[in-house]
Amino acid sequence: MDQQESLAFIREYFHQLFDLRNIDAIDHYLDRDYYDDDIGDPQVDHIQNSKEFLKNLFIKNPTIGVDVKDAISRDNVITAYLEWYVTKNDTRLTLRKGVAIFVLRGKKILKRHTFIYASVE
Repeated sequence: MDQQESLAFIREYFHQLFDLRNIDAIDHYLDRDYYDDDIGDPQVDHIQNSKEFLKNLFIKNPTIGVDVKDAISRDNVITAYLEWYVTKNDTRLTLRKGVAIFVLRGKKILKRHTFIYASVE
């Protein structure tokens, strides 16, 4: 993927999850061997864990969203600059900023890790 394709891929991934709340999109975007460094435990089903995490997150924070500020790619790795936010009283409040590293296999996410570099919570 080139830079524009990578940015479009990651933006669509977060659009499906956070704008449309389409948790089933995980099945389309994540490789069957998906591993999430933030989950860590190799005994856990990382795809199912991700679905459960998002379901609970959307219940807890119904206005939470993710803005993909930029993304760069090299080989099969996409680095995305993300901003998590909530909307309260028609005002957007940034919760945190981070960099997520996505390793792809084909057109699916095989591995992910997120580094948070700013947090307001």
